[in-house]
Amino acid sequence: MRARKPLYVMARPPPEVQARIAALPRNDPARGAELLHVTLMTLYDLHRAPPDWLPATVAALDSFAAPPFPLRFDRIENRKAVTLRTREPLAEARAFQKALVNHMLACKAPIMDGTTPEPHITINYRGDRLGAQKMPPIGWTVEEIILTESAVGKTTHVEHGCWPLRAAVA
Repeated sequence: MRARKPLYVMARPPPEVQARIAALPRNDPARGAELLHVTLMTLYDLHRAPPDWLPATVAALDSFAAPPFPLRFDRIENRKAVTLRTREPLAEARAFQKALVNHMLACKAPIMDGTTPEPHITINYRGDRLGAQKMPPIGWTVEEIILTESAVGKTTHVEHGCWPLRAAVA
């Protein structure tokens, strides 16, 4: 069954990067640039979740510490949708995702789905059958994460919190 209100942790590009992505010819101009994001971790369907799950998730994120990390994309690929990707390992982003999962588990926070997708940005959900192509790199340093609910079918994101990234205090 498809989630109606999926909840996830995401990173949003800053406005100047959003503008560069929105200007790509394969980007869907009908979607607002403010919706561009990288999903770092999927959590659960908020529509079906018990009422105490969201506060528990927020509490776990309140105590999470991780340093900022870079994201950089240099390819456009058409899979089920048109996405920005890279063949680079994105080691810092993957280390961040692992740390986030470990922290959520240690806090016993609800992470029903708990997946950490390969970092990418979807720029056209319909696909365009144009295949893969290289592009000039587009990237930024992720300095905050956002707990976001996607209102499926409404092209809307609902923010449930935003946390700056910082190194753990020893």
